[in-house]
Amino acid sequence: MRAAALIATLLAAAALAGTARADGDPASDYLLSQKAFFPFSVKYPQNRQDQLSALLADANAKGYPIRVALIANKSDLGAVTSLWGQPRTYAHFLGQELTFLYKGPLLVVMPAGLGFNHGKQTTTREYAVLKHVPKPASTDTLIDTAELAVQKLAAAHGVTVAPQAVASSGRSYGTIGVIAGALAVILGAAAVVLLLRRRRNFSPAS
Repeated sequence: MRAAALIATLLAAAALAGTARADGDPASDYLLSQKAFFPFSVKYPQNRQDQLSALLADANAKGYPIRVALIANKSDLGAVTSLWGQPRTYAHFLGQELTFLYKGPLLVVMPAGLGFNHGKQTTTREYAVLKHVPKPASTDTLIDTAELAVQKLAAAHGVTVAPQAVASSGRSYGTIGVIAGALAVILGAAAVVLLLRRRRNFSPAS
């Protein structure tokens, strides 16, 4: 019954949020409510995903809010595959997609390198820091690269963080977990749709 209720809610939210996903950029939907987007095309061990998530949570808690998008293959970009291999351009694009709900530091990690965005703020300082982070050796090392980049970016702002090993739990979220995760993404996208519609419908008094 619980799963059935979640499915019903999911379908209702999907009806509202359908246009929000028209841009086909998965990371922009996930990062509305999560600190990390992990690629669909590569399945990383859960403990490695948890380790990066814990590092981001630590950085946020210590005063350096940051979100990360890992893009392993062109398919992870959805409908914006033209930005494959252009981490800087994609970081700017993704930052604009998130701007109504998140304007903070945003890191993109692709095999081609790193991209960074921070709303309308200049990123010269951050790119100077990222010059010292090697490109990922392969798609298998995207998380390693992201962790090193986050540490260096946080340190440049006076925040010290370090990844802590997380034991493999072997857990499985099952059907309910998958539905709940998808629901969170769609509800986040629905919020953006409502904001956009309100902005379009607003007309200043003459």
